[in-house]
Amino acid sequence: MMEQVERINRAALSGSLRPDFHSHSTASDGSLTPAALIERAHASGINLLALTDHESINGITEASRRADSLGMGFIPGVEVSTAGEDEVHVLGYFVNNGMLELSALLRSVSLDRKRRAGRFIERFSQLGMPITMEELQIPKGTDCNRPLVARALVKKGYVASVREAFDRYLAVGKPGYIPREKADTLDVVRMLRREGAVPVLAHPGIIKSPALKSPERLSQLKEAGLLGIEAFHSQHRRAECLRWEAVARSMNLLVTGGSDFHTQGDGHGDLGCVLQHWAAADRDSRELLRAGVTAGRVHEPAS
Repeated sequence: MMEQVERINRAALSGSLRPDFHSHSTASDGSLTPAALIERAHASGINLLALTDHESINGITEASRRADSLGMGFIPGVEVSTAGEDEVHVLGYFVNNGMLELSALLRSVSLDRKRRAGRFIERFSQLGMPITMEELQIPKGTDCNRPLVARALVKKGYVASVREAFDRYLAVGKPGYIPREKADTLDVVRMLRREGAVPVLAHPGIIKSPALKSPERLSQLKEAGLLGIEAFHSQHRRAECLRWEAVARSMNLLVTGGSDFHTQGDGHGDLGCVLQHWAAADRDSRELLRAGVTAGRVHEPAS
C-alpha cells in the first residue's frame, strides 16, 4: 500500500492537486472505458483521479496503466451499495485484487446482478415494454445494472432519456425496479478497514432516510471504521457541500469530493465539477493519500 501511494505522489503531483475521487467506467455503469475515462480527466485538468465503479474493480488495471502513461495520479477504488432500498453508498479507496473479503462480496453482487438481468426482462415484458438480453448490451467483464436497462429503454423509444427511465420505472419503488441483495453498511465499513482500504461515506446529501445520516448514525459509522465523508458531490448544492464539510471536520474525518461522473449529460456532474466549491481540495487530497499509507501499514500482514 505504501508503495502504491508513493507512486501516486511521484506522478507529477508536485504542484497543486486537482482531484476527482468519484467516477465510473464501463467496468460498471459508466459510458467510457477506464482508459478513456482517464484521458477525459486528464483533458479536464484533473491530476488525481479515483475510479470507483459500482461493486467492481475490473477497470483498475487499465485505468492505472493509462494514468501512468499520462503522468497522472490514480487511486484504485470501489463503490459499494448498502442498506438495500435505502441506498447508502460507501466508497473504498486503495483497494486491490488481493483483498479476499472484498473480492468475495463483489462475486456475490455479480451473481445477484446476473439473476436480476432476467428479472428486468420479465418485468418490462409485463409492463408492455419488451427488451431482450442482447438489447441490454452488457459490456464484457461486467454485469447487468439499471443504467444499462435505462439506455435500452431509450434506444427502444419507450422513454426519451435515462433520467426519465429512472424517474418513471427504475428508481426504488417504481414499477420496473428489481430489489437487490442487501449489505449492511457497518459491516461493509468494517470489512474495508480490515482489508486495509479507506472507507468514505458517499454523497450523504442524497441519502433519503434522515436516520441513516444523523449524528448518531455517523458516530456509529466512525466507530465501525469510517474515515471520511464525501462532502463535495455534484448533486450537493454549494451550501450542502459546505455543511457536510463542517460535519466531517468536526468529527475529525477526511473530507473528499467527486463528480460521480458516468456519462455526459446524465444528471451526474462532469469530471472536476466540484472543484469550484472545494477550496481545500489540495490539502484534503494529501490527507487522503496519507490515510492510504496509514491504512496499509496498519492492516498489511507482516512479511
